[in-house]
Parts: sequence; structure tokens; C-alpha cells
Amino acid sequence: MFDQHTEHAILALERRRQLALVAVDIDELNALFDDDLVHVHSTGLVHTKTQLIEHIGRKRGFVDVQRGDLSIRGSDDMAVLTGPIVNHLRTADGAQELMRGFVTQVLRRTASGWKFISFQLTVVRD
Repeated sequence: MFDQHTEHAILALERRRQLALVAVDIDELNALFDDDLVHVHSTGLVHTKTQLIEHIGRKRGFVDVQRGDLSIRGSDDMAVLTGPIVNHLRTADGAQELMRGFVTQVLRRTASGWKFISFQLTVVRD
């Protein structure tokens, strides 16, 4: 279990990630993601940190990212964050769509603070 201060820090980091995706803030995403990041998209596509940041910069697809109740568990230097997500996405033709899913994220405590090391989104089908 984490103390309340650590839980708040992890949730704040997730909020920063959401805002950076929408703003396409490459510098912020670079700071949030660990160099060893493995990001598994809902389609099964797997990206490294560099590939993911390039993908986000190219696609510029996030209109909004909403999270529901999140669960945090782990140890002193690793945390697992799980919970629902709703991505409001811009499609290639300019339309918008919603993607509802469940996300598992792993964070590692580094000398410069917590960083995301793993992300996997599973789409929730109706």
C-alpha cells in the first residue's frame, strides 16, 4: 500500500499524461515516459517510448481522455494503476469517436520521480 502523498503523486502524473496527449506536448510525454516504456495499444500494436511519441505527434488524435475510479497498488519503487478509460479520438477524416476501455499501467520510481514503464489498453465492447 502507498501513503496518500504517493497516491496523489501517481494520480497527478496520470492527469499530466492525459493533458499532454491532448496538447501533443512531446516534451511532457518524454518526461513522463520511462526509456524502457512498452505501450500496447488496443489493437495489439506495440510501441517503444520513441515510437509512441512519434506516433502521437503524427496522429494528433486525442480530443480528450477521461478516467474513472483508479486503483493503485505496488511496492516502494513499482506501482500498478488500473481502471477505466474513455478516449475521445479524432479520426483520419476529421470525425470523432469514443473508445471505452480498461487500462493497466505500470510506473517505476526513478531518481527523477515516477515514470510510466508499461501501458496496456483493452477495449470494452458493448
